[in-house]
Amino acid sequence: MFDNAKKLFDKIRLGEDSFLELKKVFFAGQRDSLADELAAFANARGGVYALGVEDRARGIVGIPLEQLSLVEDLVREVCSDSIKPPLLPVIERLVLPTTLATAVPVLKVEVPRSLFVHRSPSGYFHRGGSLKRVMRPDYLARLFQQRSQARLIRFDEQSVPRADLDDRASKLWERSRTYRTRDSREDLLQKLGMAVYGRGSLPPPSPIGATMTNRPFVAPTIPSCGATRSGTFWAPSRWFLRRFSTVGRACPSIFRRTCSRIRPSPVEVDHDDTT
Repeated sequence: MFDNAKKLFDKIRLGEDSFLELKKVFFAGQRDSLADELAAFANARGGVYALGVEDRARGIVGIPLEQLSLVEDLVREVCSDSIKPPLLPVIERLVLPTTLATAVPVLKVEVPRSLFVHRSPSGYFHRGGSLKRVMRPDYLARLFQQRSQARLIRFDEQSVPRADLDDRASKLWERSRTYRTRDSREDLLQKLGMAVYGRGSLPPPSPIGATMTNRPFVAPTIPSCGATRSGTFWAPSRWFLRRFSTVGRACPSIFRRTCSRIRPSPVEVDHDDTT
């Protein structure tokens, strides 16, 4: 999210929203507030907390270079000690220009959408627009219900190791784009369930997204997804295709076109006993 300094700078000029929080560093009295904001991002769809930026004027004030490490340590401590369960944000040091055209360091704290519900010192928060909001009991109960099986991620929501969106055949998934579609490639594939949410700027493909290719699977791309080996390549087994019956019902035309392009293995292993 906001992959480089220019993208972050352009976003700062637009102000805070559901995915961006700006904060000037005062080095006192910010610990609980910082924890609440970070937990709110994790309980929503993720976001970026930019330290060293004045929120009202949207001006880059920076962080003194000699205190940059102290601020980073503070963020890590807050994420591990003040938020339950702990957060694992991505902390990046960047240099942004001020209004006087001088470059100053800032801290970008990226919080992905979490699989858990996080509690901060002031309670349970989620991000709504440019503000954090206390979650109502019914909303909180629903969120706990959705994320209660966080340790057992649904099969079709897992990412495929060593797979890249750049390897996907655009002709296969571009058929789902209409004249009304304005989404980028990454957003469209995530909405179609072919890429995984909250995994950085270039989300990895999901198991169904990994099949969007014109060439056989190269080991070890999906050995854990129920594949059978033929020479140096992997092809989906009957267990793999049965496991995606729900995906086939949701997107039957895409599923049929995808599976018809995969050359089956001459020897298949039935995984009915696999749990």
